Amino acid sequence: MTVSPPADLQGLFSGFAAYLGLDLVEYGQAQTVIALQVRPEHLNQAGNLHGGVIAAMADAALGMCGTWNIDPDLWRLSLTLSLNINYMAPAPAGSRVRVVARVRGGGPKIYMAACDVLDAEDHLLASAEGVFKRSRLRRLPA
Repeated sequence: MTVSPPADLQGLFSGFAAYLGLDLVEYGQAQTVIALQVRPEHLNQAGNLHGGVIAAMADAALGMCGTWNIDPDLWRLSLTLSLNINYMAPAPAGSRVRVVARVRGGGPKIYMAACDVLDAEDHLLASAEGVFKRSRLRRLPA
């Protein structure tokens, strides 16, 4: 398994992912890991990480985990067809949260993936699964 250097791929995040402050920690054939340092603007009225931010993190990680390609000059996008999230525990401001996503099945165009949302102590905060459509391979933007 080859893991692409995250610094080289951080620019592939959409404006929204960059706006949230998502960090690409690992992007490889086996899994994708995305992290976030929880800031005040990420909080809900209860003072915990907003469920919508967790959903966005899960969607980004699940979408990326099925797009890895052995050629580092080629990449593909994914389109979310369905997404299901189960929330288990809160994450307060200042915590570091990460999503670990893996492909679970599918074929060349459609794949299923699942992820865990974890805090720094590996407590399960949420889990998600989804169905995604892969785009064609294309050259990395210059």
